[in-house]
Order: sequence, then structure tokens, then C-alpha cells
Amino acid sequence: MVVLSAVINGLLLSPVPLVLLLVAAAVLAGRRFFRVGAALAAAAAALLLLLASGPVRDLLIAPLENRYPSVSLEAPPAFESIVVLGGGTHRQSPDQAGRSALTPESLARLVHGFALHRRTGARLIVSGGVVWNESGAEPEADVARRALLMMGVPENAVLREAESRTTWENARRVSAMLASGKVIALVTSASHMPRAMLAFRRAGIACLPAPTDYRATRGRRIAADFIPSFDVLSESFRALREYAGLALYAVRR
Repeated sequence: MVVLSAVINGLLLSPVPLVLLLVAAAVLAGRRFFRVGAALAAAAAALLLLLASGPVRDLLIAPLENRYPSVSLEAPPAFESIVVLGGGTHRQSPDQAGRSALTPESLARLVHGFALHRRTGARLIVSGGVVWNESGAEPEADVARRALLMMGVPENAVLREAESRTTWENARRVSAMLASGKVIALVTSASHMPRAMLAFRRAGIACLPAPTDYRATRGRRIAADFIPSFDVLSESFRALREYAGLALYAVRR
């Protein structure tokens, strides 16, 4: 499953197909199929610009982010534990004395989990291992736990699940740590929440979604929203990967 996910993300739901379209356009144009080549090049350029524009990104990612409402920090519902899913690390970060550091996405999730903990006193479970078997790689759960301890969370209030490599495995391994029938608050990025909820419910866990890390534009648009950017392009591909993950999880048992 990890390898399949890497193939889908790296070869299909990435700029690679657009690059291949441009290569095909150049080959066709060089072999006197100029009109076909020009059409392919125009299609690739148009698709790239569309995916890199804010309105198209929002069309893709907003339905994912709006699937579940956010949790009020002023009056949070009752739950027994807060499960925070990992979103990646940077290896050998100089500001962490050469140890791994959380990516901005992971940090946003952790901060939201921390806020819920401060408000409710519920214990935190950080979930995430090493996706690829890299020598000396640090499980993401260890990095997250270290960050929480630096924030002042007591050691006995943080549990770690450091073996999972996918959201599906997150759910299965966290399930083994929970008492039967207990309700958790599930913290992850809003666009990732539909897939995470599907995986955790399939694992038999009662979940309250607590989404964070929203990316879609809310409120009135400004002119800059229509200017293509690499950041927006990345978020469009993020949405496409989530739709692919949802389809895969829907048929998985």
C-alpha cells in the first residue's frame, strides 16, 4: 500500500503527467505533427495554469475541507483522548541539533491538538512512524512528542504510536491503544479529514473530527487570488491525492 501510494502520488497526481504531455508535444512537433503538438502543449500549459490558480484550487479543496465542521475551542465536546496525525518531518534540521523537525503542516496539526489539550485536559496520542526505512530516521511521533514536551505538556499526558506509515495504519494501530467504546477527537488537516475519518471509523473508533490547517480561500476574493503560484499548484495536487485516497479507502477492507 505504501509503494502504491508513492506511485500514484509521484507519477500520476504530480506535475509528471504535465511534463510528459509537453515532451510528447515537442516530439510530435518535431515529426511534422505541428498542430497536434501545439494542441498538446497548449492543453498542458492551460491545465498547469488552472491548477495553479486560487479559484480552481478552491473548487478542488473546499469540498474536502467543508465536509466536517471545526471544533469550538470555547466549548469543546466531550472526548477521552486527542489523536494527532502526522504530516511529515524535515530530517537533520540544524535548529533541532541535527534531529528531525515537524513540517508546517505537522506543526499546525500539533498546535491545534495542544490547544484542545489545554482546554480539556484530555491526553494526547501522536501517531506517525517512518514511511521509508531510512537509516537513523526518527519516527514522526517522537518528533511530535518532543515538541509537546517543549510546550509544557506533562510526559504522562502524551502517548506515541510510532509504527504506522499511512493513515490506514494510523487508525489500526491507534485502535489497539484505546479502551473499547471511548470517543476520541481526531486532529488532522481539514482536507485530509474525510479520508482520516473513513479510516478510523473502519477501524471501529468513535471519532469527533477536529480539523485544522485550512487552505481554501474564505471570504471575498482579491486580485492576488487569481495569480498562479507554485504554492497553490501544490495544494491542488494535495486535493487530487485526497480524492484518490478516498476512492482507494472506500474499497479497502
